[in-house]
Amino acid sequence: MEMGLDDRQENRILTVSQVTVMVKSVLESSLTLFWVEGEISNFVHHSSGHMYFTLKDAGSQLSSIMFKYKNARLSFVPENGMKVVAWGGIKVYEPAGRYQLYVEEMRPAGIGALAAAYEKLKRKLEDEGLFDSASRKPLPEFPRTVAIITSPTGAAVRDVIRVVRARYPLTRLVVVPTRVQGADAVPEIVAAIEAVDTWGEADVIIVGRGGGSLEDLWAFNDESVARAIFASRTPIISAVGHEVDFTISDFVADARAATPSHAGEMVVRDRADLMREIERFRVRLVAGSESTMERLSERLRLLETAYGFRLPTALVERLSQSVDDLARRVQAAQAVCLERARGRLDHLRTGLRLSDPTRIMARGYAAVGVLPSLEPVRSVDDVQTGAGVRVTLVDGCFDGTVGEGTRRRGRED
Repeated sequence: MEMGLDDRQENRILTVSQVTVMVKSVLESSLTLFWVEGEISNFVHHSSGHMYFTLKDAGSQLSSIMFKYKNARLSFVPENGMKVVAWGGIKVYEPAGRYQLYVEEMRPAGIGALAAAYEKLKRKLEDEGLFDSASRKPLPEFPRTVAIITSPTGAAVRDVIRVVRARYPLTRLVVVPTRVQGADAVPEIVAAIEAVDTWGEADVIIVGRGGGSLEDLWAFNDESVARAIFASRTPIISAVGHEVDFTISDFVADARAATPSHAGEMVVRDRADLMREIERFRVRLVAGSESTMERLSERLRLLETAYGFRLPTALVERLSQSVDDLARRVQAAQAVCLERARGRLDHLRTGLRLSDPTRIMARGYAAVGVLPSLEPVRSVDDVQTGAGVRVTLVDGCFDGTVGEGTRRRGRED
């Protein structure tokens, strides 16, 4: 008798696709987001931007994928043999009937891999001579223009601006906005350094950011950033993180600042110190003039008491008159020197007072900058309707939106 399938058995026959859908439903509903640790192998960074790799341990392996829009935020470059911790969930790739880990976030397992990469690059660049003190350029004593390469919204840029404005407000500050962490930070920092150096108007460059973890600061441990700093003809101060943080950029730069605020102190001299130096110069000038007068007076007294000049009265009178003339010339020269010194001192004091932005703002004026770069607004043509602006007054600031503007009649650009 021929064996066959009854109706009940035929109803249980499934297609491959149906089985795959069932497996997909079970896996994706039970294995949602979780952390998994493993070693990367078979790593492929596809031309599409997606990353394909396998996570493995001693007992098994797990196919994994990280899409472009996810891996763009990575602070390191994955490679075969690297041990990582990945955050993701299991999904089934139906055409191949294969389950995979879809990675949302990934970081090195601990900081061991990053620390090893840091030491390896540090040794390499040191061997090439990029850390040699002989190659470091001196910082200018009185920079007219300082370029700040950092995030335009971070605390670092505010700290530098605050310190420089307080110490020497005549200095021109130019903020070059870049990302300071993540996959896009490195090319942006490199491009900014090259652009400012080519521009040639900056006397010194400050490159840096506020504090953070080793991963957060990793852009400043990149070889491309280090070589861009070394190649710059413009002196560069590296101001990354806190005092305890050291990056490759610190070793390559012409000077290292413990913090962004410290960079502001390094780049310009304090106007109070300058005023004290001018006062010391004035005191030395007065003391030197008085000493000269005393020596001449003593010489005159010796001549008056000398035997050879007591008899020829006419000669003595003539010499006395010459001495008086000489004394008047010395006094006149002293007065001129003192007047010049006072004029220079008054000019410097006036320049510092006039450059104080708070004096202008106290009369009702304000400084307006376009968000987020804070580029100064000097004309109605510098902003567009709807643009965000920051208005800084003598006692604070507020943000607003630009309405329709009216150009003053008769004004010429």
